[in-house]
Amino acid sequence: MKKGFTLNELLIVVVIIILLLLATFPNLKRQIDKAYDARRKSDLTMIRRAFEEYYNDYNCYPALTILSPCGGSQLQPYIKEVPCDPVKKWPYKYIAQDETNLCKGYRLFAALANTSDPDIPAVGCSPISGCGYGVEWNWGFAAGGTLTAPGFDPGAVPTPTPLPAPGQYACDPNGICNSYGNPNASGCPVTYNQSDCNNACGNPANRCLQ
Repeated sequence: MKKGFTLNELLIVVVIIILLLLATFPNLKRQIDKAYDARRKSDLTMIRRAFEEYYNDYNCYPALTILSPCGGSQLQPYIKEVPCDPVKKWPYKYIAQDETNLCKGYRLFAALANTSDPDIPAVGCSPISGCGYGVEWNWGFAAGGTLTAPGFDPGAVPTPTPLPAPGQYACDPNGICNSYGNPNASGCPVTYNQSDCNNACGNPANRCLQ
């Protein structure tokens, strides 16, 4: 007769396995984040190339709504399908250098998950406060100007500001306050109960994705 494992021995083995998994999980998550970030960088490189080809054809850059909805064909023939963030499935952020003249240049952002990536400070952004257009948008490309917002200090720690009372109004991608039936479905970062959106639509970080 062979003697099997006792309950205490089995529990010890299970505990050891759990501890090993916990020890390796942070490193595994970092590697996964890096892989997704490589995809994000590749997507933005492809979008930037498409924008430059578009500019060569039309002497101007595409409309600010061109990346939304992502997954669409609105950038053909330059891109077969507009890429989405590989995890959150939302469009990448696209802002004009000069809102009165889109032909002067643009800013294009991705939200990198690995905040220790040296490419973030290399472009003048911060892993904590982003590039000045929302803390999540922390890396990207620019044409015709700087990537970061005017006066942005990557060393400054952002201070939380009180959120306005939520409501049905939100800033659309063009910076106009509109009424939304379902702001969450349109990717609105903040909503308002005032029809003027508390005059906050001048800040691109407050605008909906759709």
